[in-house]
Amino acid sequence: MSRHVGLARVVVATTAGVALLAVLSLVPTAAVTTEDEPSAGPSPTATVTPSPSPSASKPPKPVAATRTTKAKNVPWYPTKSQLKGKRIVYDKDLMTVWLINGNDEVVARYPVVGRPDRPPVGVYEVFSKSEHSMNPDLQLKFDNMVRFYRSTNGVAIGFHDIPRTYSGVPIHGPDKLGLPLGIGGCVRMTTEASAKVYRFARVGTRVEVL
Repeated sequence: MSRHVGLARVVVATTAGVALLAVLSLVPTAAVTTEDEPSAGPSPTATVTPSPSPSASKPPKPVAATRTTKAKNVPWYPTKSQLKGKRIVYDKDLMTVWLINGNDEVVARYPVVGRPDRPPVGVYEVFSKSEHSMNPDLQLKFDNMVRFYRSTNGVAIGFHDIPRTYSGVPIHGPDKLGLPLGIGGCVRMTTEASAKVYRFARVGTRVEVL
């Protein structure tokens, strides 16, 4: 053993020194750090945020209605609309009507029954309203009529509730709404929806038919 006590921790007899060094070489580095040099903590693990897939960023494409199937993936906002501001939008492919306020916000959306070929695509204006109406030729009555188009033979076309016979029987149930089953060209919806359209529309309100 060396005479210097201060070296006793690291210097030993020559024959034992080899053994001691061999033992120290097996000790992990972290085990011999001093109090003046604290060991470093574990390295932070990098986190990677996955990029959204292209399919997640795109809404599914709408599918048009047929006489037996309703439209699918109908958007909350009418993406094909070319106008801004207050208006009523009627998409004949999707058999859907939107009410849009002056801030270009959708305030209501309704499935409807209409004809896919009438009225023509275009922008019109509401020209008259009637709380109660009837069709003497077909012996039908309906409420909340909002007229916005007049055909070549002078027949007015508009929004209203599901027609009823004079005895009060609806010509079809609400389960048919969303299908292109119209005959004359008017746009049918529930009584509640037609009342909302009636209150929303004013003479001069724009109607965009897609």
